[in-house]
Amino acid sequence: MNIVLFGATGQTGMQVVEQALALGHEVKAFVRDPAKMTFKNSRLSIAHGDVTDAKAVDAAIKGSDAVISTLGPKPGSQPALAKGTENIVKSMKKHGVKRLVVQSSYPMSGSPEGMEFLKELGMTPEQIEEARPMIDDKVKQERAIEKSGLDWTIARPLILTNGARTGLYRVGETLPIKNIDTISRADVADFLLKSLTDGKWLRKTVVITY
Repeated sequence: MNIVLFGATGQTGMQVVEQALALGHEVKAFVRDPAKMTFKNSRLSIAHGDVTDAKAVDAAIKGSDAVISTLGPKPGSQPALAKGTENIVKSMKKHGVKRLVVQSSYPMSGSPEGMEFLKELGMTPEQIEEARPMIDDKVKQERAIEKSGLDWTIARPLILTNGARTGLYRVGETLPIKNIDTISRADVADFLLKSLTDGKWLRKTVVITY
């Protein structure tokens, strides 16, 4: 499968690259800084650009079979997730690419449960308000995906760690959780890749955690 990966040089994105190549996929990594992509493989290509640049996004998506996004908010920078995702959706529809799998965030989802989770983590009202632009951007991103008409899956992981891939985690639209629940980035990548061909969570937003 020819996969375009947005957010490829992030910590989860790098896990997706490594695992996708091991599975035999062709990967096009869309990156702002090619120097940060340390993997070298004959089935890995680099697309240089910014996700807010519609032309760069369009050029990357043309000819692909599926898209994975592990884009995340950048503290201190202008919110760009919603705009970037709108560019991705538009280009996918233009080129007839249907499958979109996206890493979102349970704490930053803007849902009542997510907001309560932030409080349970010890964030003050002031800290939550400071994070509001990133939360609002994440909400807009998810809405753009949900109304896209594509074959999408949104994964909302709990607290991310750098642990090993286990393949053993809980997935569900609703799950009993605690504020100490975690999941490794390697297992998030595992789920994202499996979701490309597993239709169980088609057009679903799911929580993923141990």
